[in-house]
Amino acid sequence: MKVRIAGNSIRFRLKQPEVAAFRQQGKLTEVTAFGPEPADQLRFVLEASSVPELTVHFEACTTTVRVPRELALQWTETELVGLTGKADTGKGSQVEVLVEKDFACLDAPEEDNVGTYPNPNAAC
Repeated sequence: MKVRIAGNSIRFRLKQPEVAAFRQQGKLTEVTAFGPEPADQLRFVLEASSVPELTVHFEACTTTVRVPRELALQWTETELVGLTGKADTGKGSQVEVLVEKDFACLDAPEEDNVGTYPNPNAAC
């Protein structure tokens, strides 16, 4: 899972095997370890949940994006490319959330594109 953070927005991009794992398990986790202890790690979790809308939560070095189960099922089993939502921070601002399928980069080496979705712009 690729994670991109810019300002008050976060985007998760998943390759085909990751989307399949999310569909089967209902959860996908990416960890960036800066050291051996859990407190030295950043965790990003995508989770199918009983929430009514896409939400984001941050606690104990873990950012969790929760997707309504029905929407998660629709996204993983159809051509739907992405899910978007906004989460209230409780401080008068919002975090924009985007979860999307990762398309092949047209100018990247083939090994970087393993597991990605075919890029619709690749066809002439």
